[in-house]
Amino acid sequence: MNDLFNVMNKARYSGVNSGPKTVPTLFQRSAKVFVHELNRIGKPGVRIPELHSLPAIALSSIMGEMACYTSVRKTLHQELSDPVLFMRLFTNASADRYVLENCLRKASMVGKPVLPDVAKNWCKMMNEKILMDYSSPSINSIVEALNLGKYLHDAGWSYQSMQVLEIALHMTSFVENSQHRKILEFECLQKLLRAEGSALLKEKADETCARLLAMVSDNTDRKILLKVYLEVANHHFKIRQVVDSHRWTRKAMELMNDSTPVESVIEILQLEALNLFYTERYDEAYLVVSQAIHRARSTFGHLHRRYADTLYTYGVCLLQANVISDAIPIMLELLDVIIKLYGELTPHVAIIQSYLAYGFYRRSQTTGRFDMAYDHIQKAIVLTKQIMPERKQLIENFSEIQSIILTGRDESLAALGENRAARLSDFQIFTVAEIKQRCLQF
Repeated sequence: MNDLFNVMNKARYSGVNSGPKTVPTLFQRSAKVFVHELNRIGKPGVRIPELHSLPAIALSSIMGEMACYTSVRKTLHQELSDPVLFMRLFTNASADRYVLENCLRKASMVGKPVLPDVAKNWCKMMNEKILMDYSSPSINSIVEALNLGKYLHDAGWSYQSMQVLEIALHMTSFVENSQHRKILEFECLQKLLRAEGSALLKEKADETCARLLAMVSDNTDRKILLKVYLEVANHHFKIRQVVDSHRWTRKAMELMNDSTPVESVIEILQLEALNLFYTERYDEAYLVVSQAIHRARSTFGHLHRRYADTLYTYGVCLLQANVISDAIPIMLELLDVIIKLYGELTPHVAIIQSYLAYGFYRRSQTTGRFDMAYDHIQKAIVLTKQIMPERKQLIENFSEIQSIILTGRDESLAALGENRAARLSDFQIFTVAEIKQRCLQF
């Protein structure tokens, strides 16, 4: 199998690189042969050290081919968990992450998600490097850390995102150029506040929020201020300070213009819709949130984290407004999008399942069907215990929802039993004349 790696490495430096169509074909063919041999004679879980010497395009081809084989998924999981290999794939796949994300989904089918291991191994590697290497980290390495932290948060791993971003923030202190250091620190604090808020760490998020506001106290750059105001508004909404959240949202809206990035416009619309739903101004809320959904879908497509986020906002608002018949289809679409993006073993899936459980529970109060609500909350609890056993509070919250559903089911069955018993005790055969007489009285 080493010969195949030699072929790939030769292709990296030989004349075949001059043809844009020839190189991928050579890499792809080599990858297919290698993975076929790996599947035939390889041992499950055995590492492949030669991968480190391959160019990124060949590495991506091999990983993509490995994802096609069920028998090598354990090995794929181990290789993707290597922070060096993962960051090479992650950095080089910034334009199109389809192959990487497909590999992450397939590798997680061994029953364990990849991204938490990536974050843990990356943090360990970087902490060791910081202790041993006293030279200033490169700007690129900090930017890569920021991108990794954001990606982890988007995929639902807020705790892991926070850990990566805390190291990135520490790395910024080594940057000698004060202007570069300030820009990187600002980006890091902005993303860190989002992660801490999603992790429900209020005190830490409060401190980061205050630090971020202090950084821009004398700043007049509209783009920077808009980003900060959005983060502060998000933070206040997560801690249920809705009035303050709306105040910061309006400050961001005042800075919005035709040149504002569409992603920021979408987020402003989401925050405004949340406030309108909260204040029960439903007609205006539907109008605003539909603008966010339309922009996200038309700009990013339906298989994108940004579109999923707008669906989440809409679905949760509908549930809170008790518009259950509309909320459930939205949450089901959201679940489908998230699974296609990140697979089934993600925190997002557990959260969505809990909301679906609540929606079906509310609907069950009129239909008497509690089984669907119970199935969804049971799946949420099992998944959370499997992939996030440390999230005790989340598991307790889901268990409380489960208890409410079980209580509602028992009460419904008891009431149904009482009604049925009453009907049976009054039951007797009426004559045709008695039937006509009784029915005409209704």
